[in-house]
Amino acid sequence: MTLIKIIIVTLVLAVAITYYSLHKNNANLFEAPGVIERLQIFLKTNSAKTSPDHQLKELRTPQFKMNSDELYKRVLRVAADLGWEVLTFDRENQNASFVSYSDVFLFEDDIYIQVQYLDQKLSSLHVESHSRTGRADFAANSGHIQTLISKLGQ
Repeated sequence: MTLIKIIIVTLVLAVAITYYSLHKNNANLFEAPGVIERLQIFLKTNSAKTSPDHQLKELRTPQFKMNSDELYKRVLRVAADLGWEVLTFDRENQNASFVSYSDVFLFEDDIYIQVQYLDQKLSSLHVESHSRTGRADFAANSGHIQTLISKLGQ
């Protein structure tokens, strides 16, 4: 009987920790394309990137009503505010690489941004985030992208 209790408590803790991690990383489990599809993404991959037609709406390439120079400067400021460490940046090509550390275990995630000029008052942002270790990121990389986009929109 004690062994069964230990197994049940362990399973409950594992589910609770997984749910907490997904929730903390803005996994949006109950939005399209659905819980099962999102769990398959977040529990089987360790990267995320924006694209114009991404199946997750929060990872579709965002557009901003500002010129590309202004957006690039804002990205660098916001990244610093988020505590991301700058690895490289290229003002001429408007791209940069950062590293973000997880709160508890200090796992490293590499983040790459590329500002894209669309016209004088419109630009877009391509973002990629990859975990250096592990096979699943529990939506951490998607969370980095969503946080950056959200802060830029403020």
